[in-house]
Amino acid sequence: MLTCTQALAALALAIVVAAQSGQTPLGTLQLENQDDGPGFNLDFNELRLVQFSLDAEAEWMTEREKLQAKAMGRDYMDITDTPFLGTVSKKLHFSYPAPNSTIVASVFHHLSTAEPRANLAHFTTYYTRYYNSETGRASSEWLYAKILAYTAELASEEQKPLISVESIKHAWKQNSIIIRISPLGALESAPITVLGAHIDSINRANPFNRAPGAGDDGSGTVTILEAYRALLVAGYIPVSPLEFHFYAGEEGGLLGSQAIASSYETAGKVVRGVVQFDMTAFHKKGTREEIAVITNESQVDVALTEFTIQVIDRHLDIPWVKDVYPPGPRSDHVSWTKAGYQSCHPIEGQFKHANPYVHTPNDRIDISPEFSFEHMLHFTKLAVAFAIELSNY
Repeated sequence: MLTCTQALAALALAIVVAAQSGQTPLGTLQLENQDDGPGFNLDFNELRLVQFSLDAEAEWMTEREKLQAKAMGRDYMDITDTPFLGTVSKKLHFSYPAPNSTIVASVFHHLSTAEPRANLAHFTTYYTRYYNSETGRASSEWLYAKILAYTAELASEEQKPLISVESIKHAWKQNSIIIRISPLGALESAPITVLGAHIDSINRANPFNRAPGAGDDGSGTVTILEAYRALLVAGYIPVSPLEFHFYAGEEGGLLGSQAIASSYETAGKVVRGVVQFDMTAFHKKGTREEIAVITNESQVDVALTEFTIQVIDRHLDIPWVKDVYPPGPRSDHVSWTKAGYQSCHPIEGQFKHANPYVHTPNDRIDISPEFSFEHMLHFTKLAVAFAIELSNY
């Protein structure tokens, strides 16, 4: 639980952040029950079990203290509902052949910047996509409908019987979504390739305030959505199951991804590899355009990370750079790592150059020319290449 000093520091930071962006800070509101925030379902006194790193002791704190930690820039996993993640079953550990697909480039021709731009323009119209809000729920329902529409309109007659789209309900308002493309005759034990992003957004000063979440993680969401669209248009059918995961509740402590990883672990599902796309559009002025590949060994798998670098080298015309995150579970790949599966995480650039507007009302597509759909296109290509290279055997 936060100490008194930490809580005061969190409150001070929240007030400064809010003042800079014209927001009402959390500490000045009487946020004691859901009636204070129409459309929200928040109990600020609810106790939650939180872990600030995979090797840290879990600690109990209130939902209010979680939000104060978020305002301080501290990342965490809320493990209240999944305390035994990673302890249920032993996982297979894969090695990866060198990327060698000859069909990836042909799928690239079907990619667009116009589709992600239109999708993200709509996605950011929701006042917030906070996972326990009505607009958060509505945003996941819109995304689910968009996926169904793409599938109905673009999937070939051969593809359609192989595709399922599932909206997964949770204890909170927002749903997660899983698209699965499974070849005919695929065994339950067939290894699954997973591409992930998170649906929700948050205003770090106050969850009741505006949070368009263009970069975090609207950009990742429309990146893998566009990859799915292009694979449909190209008529791609994987050899082994391919899934696209859109997680609810990442900003609440990796909630949706933990729930899904836990269900896969319990069911004994085999996962060949997981890649997480979280922030894919910001290219800081004056810096080299590149893809940063996170290498924190406590958070990602070394072999899959090296495979991802090889995919970039073979299929993309942009350099990569290795980078490390500050301590803490920063995105949904960590849920899979904790569960014992192999995961990796490429991001928009070196962490020190990342989008500075995240978790504020200014995380918009029009905030700066540095928010670039052309830069995002490199990540959409990476999503396509990763999907084909891992699911084509």
